[in-house]
Amino acid sequence: MADRPAAQTRSQSIAETLRARILRGDYAAGERMQEVPLAEDLAVSRTPVREALRSLAEDGLLEYAANRGYRVREFTARDIQVAFRARAAMEGLGARLLAERRLTEDEKHELAAILERGDALLADGSYRADDFSAWRRMNRDFHVALLRMADSSLLEKIARDAQTIPIVNQGAFHWYSDADFRHSHYHHHMIVHAINAGDGERAEWWMKEHVNLAGKTVLARQQQADL
Repeated sequence: MADRPAAQTRSQSIAETLRARILRGDYAAGERMQEVPLAEDLAVSRTPVREALRSLAEDGLLEYAANRGYRVREFTARDIQVAFRARAAMEGLGARLLAERRLTEDEKHELAAILERGDALLADGSYRADDFSAWRRMNRDFHVALLRMADSSLLEKIARDAQTIPIVNQGAFHWYSDADFRHSHYHHHMIVHAINAGDGERAEWWMKEHVNLAGKTVLARQQQADL
């Protein structure tokens, strides 16, 4: 019995590793997730891998079929559209709540620093080099910070659940044009401006506009890529 907590921690750690890989797109939609190759790759036994796969299936990232095992779940255009709309609603409400209670000075400095990182990337064009990791980190830090500052575990959970679709979680920055990047970061500035001004209605509107536009861009680019 003493080993049970350690085993649970091991399977949870493996689940988080696999979750990150799936959300990054390391595994293609429909790809089989087999215990033995995964255990060998992660240098662990099959038991914690099996538990991790079961957990990821419960979270909706994998699908299980008898005699065929686990596969990375395939999401439809409708799934993606609904996920972005859920994100827009939750993050929009979070922005409104922040504007209504006003930011602390430390929070203002944190958001200003994130905006400056985006400004710097746009200034030197780092995101154009087929490596969008810096832009993705900046964008993720921005959205995560606002949800954290909103101080609502419910909002965070719903927004996080909406990002179980890889393309919703990671974005489709490899499809973005220069104008798309600049438009997106302009939205970041306008969201923070509205929050700092205490204008909850405007903060919510800008955040919804921002997330919904990202969703439309992703869907349009994906449809073009599928042609």
